[in-house]
Amino acid sequence: ATNLLDDGFTEVVGGLLEHHHVPPESLVLEITETSIIADFERSKMVIEELRDLGIVVSIDDFGAGFTSLAYLSSLAVGELKLDRTFITHLATGAKERDLDLVRATIELGHSLGLRVVGEGIEDKATLDLLSDLGCDLAQGYFIGTPKPANELTFRPDLAKAAAEALVV
Repeated sequence: ATNLLDDGFTEVVGGLLEHHHVPPESLVLEITETSIIADFERSKMVIEELRDLGIVVSIDDFGAGFTSLAYLSSLAVGELKLDRTFITHLATGAKERDLDLVRATIELGHSLGLRVVGEGIEDKATLDLLSDLGCDLAQGYFIGTPKPANELTFRPDLAKAAAEALVV
């Protein structure tokens, strides 16, 4: 989070993308709500610079902090990641109000032109429910477990498809 506020951060990121021949739209930088609020004006400026480079900025753990909707409407982000605390028990005993909150957040994200990601998908029932609610992407142990960087493979075809699906 502190790197975001460093002078020259966007130039460093842009230079690394160019050096490694990685298309900017294939990079998603996740920023937590609390890091944005720590220095909102500077964060807003850097997020705009990153967007102008073609990089997608995602608000991670959305809904778990205290972000005002006023902040959300003025940030040049391209993605919201719904915090796992809202997702984990959706298909297995969530209160109707919790389901309504997730549905409304997905609709809010879409109405702002944002891609919405559900975090904490641990089973097929939750994945199916989020799909039915219109959630764009899902993340969690049901889908895949974390891996060391040396085991990851960059797939430009998937990165391009994900970027094309994003409306900014």
